[in-house]
Amino acid sequence: MNDMQMENGHIERLHTQQFGGKSSSDRDELLEFYSDPATGGSTCSLLTPAIKVKLREMLSGQVLEIRVDDRSAREDIESWCRLSGNVLLKTSDGEGPELRFFVQKK
Repeated sequence: MNDMQMENGHIERLHTQQFGGKSSSDRDELLEFYSDPATGGSTCSLLTPAIKVKLREMLSGQVLEIRVDDRSAREDIESWCRLSGNVLLKTSDGEGPELRFFVQKK
């Protein structure tokens, strides 16, 4: 099931399906967070609260894949993981400007 929300010029796509047997990307849940090119700007102020909400729905040890198109999100997510105690397992470059993060819930 996909939900799309528009808030402050940012498009947030939440994929709420579970990946029971783990896919090749080793995730349990997916959060895609893309900025609206018309408004630009950083996603930071909206991204970390969205991650927190999504992780709250998950069990300890499960992995959330986060996809964003804001390059500044790398530092934001790394810092947020250190502060929150959740584990940043992997960061990788996706297609074009996309970054992918794999966060394991504490």
